[in-house]
Amino acid sequence: MIFFKTAETLQSGAKTLPCEFYTESAILEREFESIFLKQWICAGRSDELSEKGQYKTVNIGTESVIILRNDEGDLNSFSNVCRHRGTRIYDDANGKFSKSIQCGYHGWTYDLDGNLVGAPHMDEVNGFKKEDYPLHKAAICEWEGFIFVNHSENHEPFEKSFAPVMNRFSPWGISNLMVKEHKTYYVNCNWKLVIQNYNECYHCPTLHPELADIHHYMGGRNDLHEGPILGGYMDFHENVESITSTGKRCCPPLKGVKDENLKRVYYYSIF
Repeated sequence: MIFFKTAETLQSGAKTLPCEFYTESAILEREFESIFLKQWICAGRSDELSEKGQYKTVNIGTESVIILRNDEGDLNSFSNVCRHRGTRIYDDANGKFSKSIQCGYHGWTYDLDGNLVGAPHMDEVNGFKKEDYPLHKAAICEWEGFIFVNHSENHEPFEKSFAPVMNRFSPWGISNLMVKEHKTYYVNCNWKLVIQNYNECYHCPTLHPELADIHHYMGGRNDLHEGPILGGYMDFHENVESITSTGKRCCPPLKGVKDENLKRVYYYSIF
């Protein structure tokens, strides 16, 4: 997130961003260019693509990538654009390739590593070489069972970008957990409003009174101050064991979670 400081804000305290940062399309475009297309973006869980040939498409602004599991079982990420006429290759959110990726416009075909293996009639074009036209790659990384992609050619290594949080969740063994359910929310507002709402509990006693009964809405503590991460922890009220309707645990805690972590809930937002 980009913050701007002026002499006025430094003297009089923190303020929300000016109105235009939530309403002007030109600023939103700049944010896509400088944040979403240059930073590591979470693109789901790796267990979504457990079989060879499985793929999903992820749209970020006007850009789209195909993330897939290749023949060796490794993850690849490619721009969802054919090298011939710039056609969007797939619109489906997910699916499974048999052995190749084929554009439905002119039939150009790529293997699961993005190499061009079929281009009808292009052998009649002087100087044409298939090896010159692979799909454009996007950087990809797996961390704690999550998939991250980066559109930038000059991106910072994931390990450096996320250094403050690399081992933060080790006790939970998140990489071994499985997704139980997906929920998708379509919110008709600027993305910053969603992030700002999530990272404060000022609204909890009026909108989420049951949650305020579990932990004090003014008790949040930030414990990470660097990198593309916002958030921290809140301690449970006395005699509360978990965030459930009863405040009691509905199952035993994960084996690695002990001591103070049993009495806290951690809230983080990660791009």
